[in-house]
Amino acid sequence: MSCEGECEKKCFTFIWKLENASYCWQKQVFLDSPVFKVDELEKSKWKLSLYEIIGEKKGSFELRLQRDDKGVEKVKLNFELAFLASDGTVLQSFKKEEIVILGNQYFGNRLASRNEVFFTRRSVFLPQDTLTARCRMWKSVGEFTKEVQYFARTRIVVEKRSFLWNIENFSTLESDAKRTYEIKSQDTDEQLICLELFVSRKKILDETIRIAIIHKDPIKSSFFQLFIVDASKNLLDCFQDEFSYHDSIKRKEFDLFLTKRKLMENKIVYLPNNSLSLQCEFSFSSGILKHEETKIYDCSTLKNEPTGYLLLKENDVSVPIGILIDDLKSMLNNSLHSDIKLKTSSHSYPAHKCILSTRSPVFEAMFSTDMKEKIDNCVDIGDLKEDTILRMLRYIYGADVGELEWTSATELYEAADKYQILNLKDMCSSFLKNNLRPSNACKALILADLHEDQDLKGFVQDFILSYGKNIVNSDEWNQLLETNAKLAAETTRLKFKG
Repeated sequence: MSCEGECEKKCFTFIWKLENASYCWQKQVFLDSPVFKVDELEKSKWKLSLYEIIGEKKGSFELRLQRDDKGVEKVKLNFELAFLASDGTVLQSFKKEEIVILGNQYFGNRLASRNEVFFTRRSVFLPQDTLTARCRMWKSVGEFTKEVQYFARTRIVVEKRSFLWNIENFSTLESDAKRTYEIKSQDTDEQLICLELFVSRKKILDETIRIAIIHKDPIKSSFFQLFIVDASKNLLDCFQDEFSYHDSIKRKEFDLFLTKRKLMENKIVYLPNNSLSLQCEFSFSSGILKHEETKIYDCSTLKNEPTGYLLLKENDVSVPIGILIDDLKSMLNNSLHSDIKLKTSSHSYPAHKCILSTRSPVFEAMFSTDMKEKIDNCVDIGDLKEDTILRMLRYIYGADVGELEWTSATELYEAADKYQILNLKDMCSSFLKNNLRPSNACKALILADLHEDQDLKGFVQDFILSYGKNIVNSDEWNQLLETNAKLAAETTRLKFKG
């Protein structure tokens, strides 16, 4: 069958997002997606498998489609596997036609090199550290009665630790004498990571400060960042790197860029009270995976597809999206043919009912019935700040919100939830996840709980548990205990769930 004819047929689409993909440790081990069922292909069950081949010099990723049932029925189909960019653009793809697959059989192909995914084209393959894979399936004879899109997410669980390591009596530190710091499991109290600091005499007249990172099982991969904290509490970036452990080698070493002599010569700056202070930021994974509940959409009735999933057929010719966005922005900025105003106590914002209705079911309900807003051609939104309104309109008309900070993101999240602009809400949620810190985690937890956002809430709870005492002993957590003890108790109980 030609591609043109195939693309015209109804297909089954499975899209799998792998979050925290940079912590993927899977060399010569399969990382599997959740299983999905295709009712119109003999009710067969399938999954995608990601496999890193290490026989080549730099390694490559193979994506496989595999049956996951014991059915004896032969399934004949055409399929395509692909890696996607955040906007749905195909980065690499592989097609097979007239393939017969029995239970537990698979077909796949190498789609990208490790170097390409993690380094040279990282921003394209891993936006927000998420790898997106897609499988499209067609009947080889006839076609599906309806188009179906099936979505799943797998998150590699990442634990984060942030701590201050003080090397006291630094001037007395002799060559090869070691100072150590242990990171232990919060569940078992077993050592996971050990840091060693020691002096190594590489130069005749000076000594190098060397740090070793020793990982214990079950750590598979980690990210480490190190800062020197000076006397004024400023952070001086010293080192950062990612580590993956695929063999018995669990030790990595590196040098501080300041030698012992240079530190001693500037001891007023770097060694207050003869103590070297190191701020350490660790994030690491032991290979635990969490699969999010999948959702099926019948594309014949689907009104608002999730962000980034709506895909053009390969032979469609489309107007560049930038041109359309520029035209919509011009309508907003110049108030062209506006027929509604969003009003605060001090300002009015001309807009367009048809565009607001398309983006928001709440606005659509206002303008489709004899509500006050439709009659007066005015919507009172005095509960929103001016900056939030402008960002919301900027998104509605141009799919852009500008540079966000924590406060602006939380306020825009609340507005998106109120007006059910789900894609905008997801965008703000992603920003909050990526900028989560021990200092703001409690606020994020309260926000997610208030808006009944189970995805964000679960993410924040995992974050809080991963930092453990660093958060639970904080003023922010004590305040949460006073204002919402039930939410705090619910979060801490998760630690003891099997």
